[in-house]
Amino acid sequence: MTSHAAIVTTLRDSAAVIESFIAYHRAIGFEHLFLFFDDPADSALAWARAQPHVTAIARDDALRQAWSKLARYGENAAHAEREVMARQVLNVEHAMNLARAKGLKWLLHIDADELFYAPGSDAATHFNWLNGTPIETVSYANYEAVPETEETGDFFRAVTLFKKPKLLRAPPAPDAKALIERTGQLAPNFFHFYDNGKSAVRLSAAGMLPKGVHSFVRPGKYASAQSPEQFILHYACCGFAAFWQKYVTLGRFADRWWNKYDIAASIGPFHLQARDAVMTGDVEHARRFYRERVMIDDPALLADLTRHKLLERIAEPAKILAAGKP
Repeated sequence: MTSHAAIVTTLRDSAAVIESFIAYHRAIGFEHLFLFFDDPADSALAWARAQPHVTAIARDDALRQAWSKLARYGENAAHAEREVMARQVLNVEHAMNLARAKGLKWLLHIDADELFYAPGSDAATHFNWLNGTPIETVSYANYEAVPETEETGDFFRAVTLFKKPKLLRAPPAPDAKALIERTGQLAPNFFHFYDNGKSAVRLSAAGMLPKGVHSFVRPGKYASAQSPEQFILHYACCGFAAFWQKYVTLGRFADRWWNKYDIAASIGPFHLQARDAVMTGDVEHARRFYRERVMIDDPALLADLTRHKLLERIAEPAKILAAGKP
């Protein structure tokens, strides 16, 4: 069963997981994937271009020319070479046009370290159901992965433990709150990165445009919904190698996005602390930071966190990939 739904992502340094990213989403019913390679010399680009149901696009002069014709170009042009989120916004708008030309009906924007998750179901069933509703945009709450080992390789196949999203967490009891506060991998913000989900857009909805990297918007009233049954699994910094490469690639970025939005105030201090740990150039120092702030390998602590319903074991994506679908 096809969904007439597609995914758009902007990716970099994803050679270890890109095959699984594509295979999993094709297996659960996504019809097409639009992959924007932020590094035109990416070793996976040629491979991706040869895959069926994939449009792989490099960040080159042809893409910059396409950006210049987009509605969101004016507000993002000055930031496009420096801010990856500005490029993401432009890539999403460009992909919306490409997807419409292919006759697709829905476009989901996620990152290359994320998977769409429909417990006990699949994407095709979900998006076919949406086709019969007036909904024009739908948002999905996100889990955040907790690696249990220092190296994970293909984390989509190896990592199965996640911090639960706000949507599924009751206000913590005093003992659960105290447990969070003394667990360095959870304090102070529980999630290290965003916790406001990701979204999909109905491509036939006139005037819709990406609003940042988390949602879509158009003037006037429109029907939007928060899905209570489908989610995004965010495999953030899974494996020390992925953690190290992420922050080496990002380099000494500023404390504010677009020199305007305070990162620590927006998502907590972890992102800046991780930058600083890697920018020391001391691999062992960064490895200690990863072990103390990202991975959890203490069985007793894991049991306590699970008992308080703060963590959830989700093995379905790994099982789908192990089964070799499609």
